[in-house]
Amino acid sequence: MLQPLGDSAANASAQQFLEIVGEATATLRSQRSSRRIAGGEVDGDLVDIHEAESVAIISDLHGDMESLLRILSAIDHESFLANPANKMIFLGDYVDRGSDSLGVMYSICHLKCAHPDAVVLMRGNHEAPSEFPFSSHDLPHRIIERFGNSEGRAIYTKILSMFGALTAGTIVNNRLLLVHGGLPTDEGALSNWRESIATAQKNHTRNRVLEELLWNDPRQVNSRDGWEDSRRGIGRHFGSSVTSKWLQASGTKAVVRGHEPCQGFRIDHEGMILTLFSCTEAYPGFKAAFLKVSGDKLATLRNANDLLSYVKFLE
Repeated sequence: MLQPLGDSAANASAQQFLEIVGEATATLRSQRSSRRIAGGEVDGDLVDIHEAESVAIISDLHGDMESLLRILSAIDHESFLANPANKMIFLGDYVDRGSDSLGVMYSICHLKCAHPDAVVLMRGNHEAPSEFPFSSHDLPHRIIERFGNSEGRAIYTKILSMFGALTAGTIVNNRLLLVHGGLPTDEGALSNWRESIATAQKNHTRNRVLEELLWNDPRQVNSRDGWEDSRRGIGRHFGSSVTSKWLQASGTKAVVRGHEPCQGFRIDHEGMILTLFSCTEAYPGFKAAFLKVSGDKLATLRNANDLLSYVKFLE
C-alpha cells in the first residue's frame, strides 16, 4: 500500500487535496467534540491514551516524503494501524524546508481518515504560522507552484484550518508526555497542567503555553527560574528543574519531543527527555529515526534511557 499512497499524494488534484484535508479536519474536530479516541480521550488540545497496546512515534518530517514512506514500511503500517488499540503518533513539523510538504500533508491526512482511532496528529511550530510567523514557512509557495494562485490559496486556507484542529500534547499509558518543542516554564501552567495544555490554543493570546509547547528547547540552565530566553528569538530554553516538575505533576516517566535536528535521537536532562528526529532531506548531516514500543514495555519504563532500545534508525 506504500507505493499507492505515495502515488496518490504525487498525483492528487486540487479538488482531491481539498477533500482529504477537509475530511481529516472534520475527523479531528469530531474527536474533540466527542472527547473520544479508542483507548483514551481528547480534551481540547490534550490527547490522553490510557491503553495503547503498541506505540509508534514519528517526529519532524519537514516535507521529507521518502523518509515518511520508509518509516511506514518499517512499521508495517497497514497491519499496525488495523488495530485501533495501537497508536501512531506524529509530533508535528510536517511541512517546510523539504521538497514534498504537500505529499507529507496528503499522506498524514489520508492516514488519519483511514485510521482515525489509531493515528494522533500533533501540532508543531511549523503548523502555527498564523500565531507565530517565521521566515522559513515555504508551504504556501509550494502549493501555488503546484496548483496555481487561485486553487493554491484555497488549499492553503483549508490546511491552515486543519492546523488549528491539531493537538498540542499527548499522554501515553501514564508513562510518556509527548510535546513538539518543550515544556512551559510558568508555575501557573504547571499547577494545572492538564488544563493548561488542553486550552493552549484557545488561550495563546493570554499566555505563553502554546508558544512554549511548540518552540521551547531543553538546555542546561543555571538561572533561578529554570529558564532563559531562546536563541531562536521565540520560545525559551528550559532546564532540568522544569522537566522534573512536569514529570512529577503529570505522573509520567519521560518526555518525548522533536523540534531539533539530531542523530536520530538525543537524551537530555539526566535521562528525563528523549528528543526524536525523523527526516534527513533538509538536514543531510543528521540521521532519521522513529520509536516503536509495546505497552507492556512502557509499563516498566523508568526514564527516557529505557526507550533507547526501541529507537529505530533509517539506514
